[in-house]
Amino acid sequence: MTTFTRAALIAEARTWIGTPWHHQAAVKGAGCDCIGFVRGAAEPFIGAITQPMNYAATWPLYRAEERLRDEMAVHAAEIDIADALPGDILLFGVGKGPAHHCGFLSEDNRLLHCYREAGAVVEQELTGFWIEKARAAFRLPGIV
Repeated sequence: MTTFTRAALIAEARTWIGTPWHHQAAVKGAGCDCIGFVRGAAEPFIGAITQPMNYAATWPLYRAEERLRDEMAVHAAEIDIADALPGDILLFGVGKGPAHHCGFLSEDNRLLHCYREAGAVVEQELTGFWIEKARAAFRLPGIV
């Protein structure tokens, strides 16, 4: 297994900052959603994530299955949220539905993610709002 540093992953993820939000896309500089961002930033380190994630923008409003969590578990190890370190992936959910948003924890309790309301990949403080919505954390294989 190839190893890589947390700093290298965060540096790669930061090169995506400003990439516009676009549902189901994963092209740095052109467009991505939260899943496309996480997949794209991780690809140089763990290879292409080829498992398709076909989903409607409103799927968490109508479905109870943990699709995002289940798909993430195929490629990364679930860890306790309290044990998450920079470079680990956090999953978020609003209401009683499944987790439907993801991003990377970065240094100084910050979050790198892409979401429609921001309109692009951003890095911002991991505020109480996001902390309360955290549902799960995952660690990519090979990260040190």
